[in-house]
Amino acid sequence: PSWLKVARVGRRAAYRRGGSQGARGRPSSPLAMAQPPRAGVYFCRQPARCVAPLPGGDNSRHSFMVGTCTLQQRNEIHVVDFDEDTAEVVCRQTLSHPEEIWLLNVNPADGSQVLTYSSGNCAPALRLWQVSDPSAADAELQLLATVGGGEETQLAAVKCALWDPHRQGNLIVADSEALHVFEAGSGPDFKVLSSVQVGQRVSGACADPHHANQVSTVDDTHLKMWDLRSSKLAFKKDGAHLFGARDVDYNPNVPYQVLTAGEDAALRFWDLRKLDKSLRSLAGGHHHWVVRARYNGHHDQLVLSCGTDSAVCLWRAGSVASAPLGTGGQAAAAQERPPDGLIRRYEEHEDSCYSCCWSLADAWIFASVAYDGRLVVNRVPGEEKYRILL
Repeated sequence: PSWLKVARVGRRAAYRRGGSQGARGRPSSPLAMAQPPRAGVYFCRQPARCVAPLPGGDNSRHSFMVGTCTLQQRNEIHVVDFDEDTAEVVCRQTLSHPEEIWLLNVNPADGSQVLTYSSGNCAPALRLWQVSDPSAADAELQLLATVGGGEETQLAAVKCALWDPHRQGNLIVADSEALHVFEAGSGPDFKVLSSVQVGQRVSGACADPHHANQVSTVDDTHLKMWDLRSSKLAFKKDGAHLFGARDVDYNPNVPYQVLTAGEDAALRFWDLRKLDKSLRSLAGGHHHWVVRARYNGHHDQLVLSCGTDSAVCLWRAGSVASAPLGTGGQAAAAQERPPDGLIRRYEEHEDSCYSCCWSLADAWIFASVAYDGRLVVNRVPGEEKYRILL
């Protein structure tokens, strides 16, 4: 009968539209079941430019601070927790901040202390705050000190404010012209220990975790390494990137190795002792400026980056990473190692992404924030995680 032919055709059309759905609606392919874990998303409801991880937590709960940056309203620091089991991001504290926040850095030894840098409608100020009660929902920020606000050291536009990894409580501040080292005193003020003129357009800096008194900076297209004891330039590479270098980070496991990110949408890896050519260059994930790049603190073959194309990229750089234990030497490790390159491009953001960071509670979780105030927490893909562990 004609009605039976119509029914059969309808079923065939519905099956074709279903694609991977087989009998009784079950996925017909194993790939359909291997969906990536859901990302956690949180909206600050204001523009934001910086996110920083909080120390502490556990393997299933990851904490971050996000600073807002709006000229028209009162700004805030949002303290959020990400739950791996539910992929939910919950704000547990909203701390009022008087001006827009351009930089934010949490003390790795004390999660209740946070550095912020503000400029714009107000006089530029780098300040150290204390969260009154880290566990209370109604906690407030209490000002502990203003850094570099005296006549002794007037800071220009601050580009980086770093906690010294070798001297607890000390700060390394890179403004647009110089590096300054500040020592925490017994009172509320910081005493300046040294200042080094490093250039006129510094855009990024990082302290060497392996050697005290060594800091690398990027300005224009240059990569430079400074010896703070002698206040002299130790190494320099001109033309590190085609247009301009935006950020620098030290490999946590390999001495003298740094990573730079540039306006040419590329990441480059360098040995500071042999700067004639880069060890490796990675590209193809970003289509505009890369403004932030960070090594994974546990597995240095993983690199995270974000940029003004709104993308967050996860990279594999095993050829320039420390050899894992039990690989049987460099030749055996090279044969077993997967190729360097882009692991995954994350596209949850819709605006320029200015900051990203790894969780301090677990090696496989990372966060990023875009200028529209959207915070996204993602995970390293399971297949990459087990490739590293197994």
